[in-house]
Amino acid sequence: MKTLPVLDELTPFQAPYMPVLLALVKQLQAEFSEQIHSIYLNGSVAARCARTERSDLNITLVVNRSLSASENRVLDTLCQQIAYRYNVITQVDLTVVTRDEVMTLASIFKWGFWFKHCSVCLYGDSLATQFGLFEPSWEIAKAFNSDIKTVLADCSSKIMATKSVTEYNALCRKVGKKMLRSCFMLVAHRTSSLAYSEQQCADFFLHFYPDKTVDIERIQILINGPQVPKRAALFLVEHVGDWIVAEFEKIEKKIG
Repeated sequence: MKTLPVLDELTPFQAPYMPVLLALVKQLQAEFSEQIHSIYLNGSVAARCARTERSDLNITLVVNRSLSASENRVLDTLCQQIAYRYNVITQVDLTVVTRDEVMTLASIFKWGFWFKHCSVCLYGDSLATQFGLFEPSWEIAKAFNSDIKTVLADCSSKIMATKSVTEYNALCRKVGKKMLRSCFMLVAHRTSSLAYSEQQCADFFLHFYPDKTVDIERIQILINGPQVPKRAALFLVEHVGDWIVAEFEKIEKKIG
């Protein structure tokens, strides 16, 4: 079986995103210089297929120790300020993980794969060098979707409770992106390619599940708008989310 592709580390990123990348790395260094081990770019911007004013900026921050509550608040504020200043992106989607967690044997199918195949190092010592190339694997899919039930339930509860339009739209976007990525992970072990954008996730999934076109279109509306009524959003999360969970369980029983 062929190994999975890796992201290009030499070709310049799309020009509209360079100012925001430079600003974000500079501010992270200024605020967290002692805590930072390395900073990585992920997603469509890393793959050079982002769409201006439509794509998130996906960042992974590896730290030498867990951040305190106050440090996490500073980090959240920093990301919000960057997103406000640079309208080329919709938001900064930042994941924080400790170096020790990355390097555990139990995390190899998640973090090893993530840094080797889904990341471009922007600052620090790249952890990609610590891992070999990965082949398409159901173990990778499981590593990235073990939390799907929790995410779906949490987002549904928050959607029902919120009275803020801004929060509601953010929750719809979050749960929609989670479902779309999970759809790709259902088929990732059957392809030798990777999906870095929302559209790529949809295209790979629909190749194997063409009967799910309407569901994918509805998920994309949940992510990109226009805003849908709460009842419709909750029905979609329950209807499609339950199907994704059941399909994962079915494949797990088959593959093991």
